[in-house]
Amino acid sequence: MRVEELKELSSSLPGEAAKRLRLPVVLLRRRDLGPGAFTLLGDPYEEYAILLLAGSFNGTFEDFRKLTSGRATIYKPQISQLLRRFHSLIVLGFGAVGLDESASYDVRRT
Repeated sequence: MRVEELKELSSSLPGEAAKRLRLPVVLLRRRDLGPGAFTLLGDPYEEYAILLLAGSFNGTFEDFRKLTSGRATIYKPQISQLLRRFHSLIVLGFGAVGLDESASYDVRRT
């Protein structure tokens, strides 16, 4: 992990999100969700942080909790943007149809 990327990440996120983000960020390619679709393997704080960095959400974590009810899908253009900024902090994984979704969550239950 590159120090300059860690510093940029820390300065790009609000305090609580920066403290709770676990690295590396793991994005799983999901062919069952369509072309170029990825989901984040992580908790709601990590999803909130990634959506903020990708420019897909603008608000507080409380707003995020109120507005989301399941795992967000992130697409290839957003992934490309994130990789340009934080290449050493992101890992891409590739899954198969029928993966066990026991790790998915409902933000309202957390």
